[in-house]
Amino acid sequence: MKKKLAKMGKLRLSPNEETMLLKEEYDRRRKLRLQQVREQQKYIALQIRQKVKQRREEQLHQLEEALRAEWQKAQDQKMKALEELYLSSLRAIGEGHRQAKENEPDLEALAKQAE
Repeated sequence: MKKKLAKMGKLRLSPNEETMLLKEEYDRRRKLRLQQVREQQKYIALQIRQKVKQRREEQLHQLEEALRAEWQKAQDQKMKALEELYLSSLRAIGEGHRQAKENEPDLEALAKQAE
């Protein structure tokens, strides 16, 4: 009896069953590999999107800085031009009074001439 049990414990698969098990294992590994590849692709795509977003933000920041500097320079130039205009206007006020005094007719000289 023991010999029969020992022989029965060592059952062999039929060639069809063995082929089917090998095919199932191959398909299981293939699906697993496809899942791994898809996960890697998702991760790589995410990294690329993040890099593009970061590069875009950096370019926008650089553009903002350049435009801000250009605007500030233009404002400084306008301010300087207005200051020059203001100072020239102040000088012109005093100059107008001086010219008026110089061109003022000498009433005493005119009176003497008239006599």
